[in-house]
Amino acid sequence: MFMIKAVFIDIDDTLLDFGKCSEYAMRESYRDFGIKFSKFMFPVFSEINAELWRRLEKGEITKNEIYGKRWGIILAEFGITHIDGNEFENRFQKHICDSAEKVDGAEEILKYLSSKYKIYAASNGPHQQQIKRLRSAELLHYFTDVFTSELLGFQKPDKAFFDACLSKTDGIKSAESVLIGDSLTADILGGINCGMKTVWFNKNNRAASDDIIPDRTVKALDEIKNII
Repeated sequence: MFMIKAVFIDIDDTLLDFGKCSEYAMRESYRDFGIKFSKFMFPVFSEINAELWRRLEKGEITKNEIYGKRWGIILAEFGITHIDGNEFENRFQKHICDSAEKVDGAEEILKYLSSKYKIYAASNGPHQQQIKRLRSAELLHYFTDVFTSELLGFQKPDKAFFDACLSKTDGIKSAESVLIGDSLTADILGGINCGMKTVWFNKNNRAASDDIIPDRTVKALDEIKNII
């Protein structure tokens, strides 16, 4: 069992199901622009979007570059050239803000953790968007604070992101904290570099890494009760 005072937890694909939320936003955006949506289109979005965020985590591009280029790339894959990618991005962001599909067990684990520790969200997503989505999912009240890269000026996995988080927690140290997240590169590596305990939420049975080794791995959120 970890002996800790605080829990830092990722939002997308840890508490809120980004796959379901983004597919909903994509469908609604297609409807807004009068485009027929087919199920094969969403995996294309997922692959391109994931690669862009991996490049962000490596410091190769900025978040504004992701938002400025991803839908132009994705729409071009489907031969859709009459719609401006930035206009589509704005509509997609609007619908993402309205999405709040929870990962199985999210509310239950937050209720458990908040009865024992201070809980902080740690996200690379847009600040007001994440606040709205957590509120819509009726999860926001479990958090002591919500930390985002937009608010702090640093991205996960940068150590500076986690240092900035800790500086706002009334003296809680990294060794007294645990980081829970689904991304080995953004969450687990960031937590390790900062000196936090780490729990990898690997619900999709992804391959482990020889270079990034979490303290614990769980496949379902309720397994965290056996660790913390």
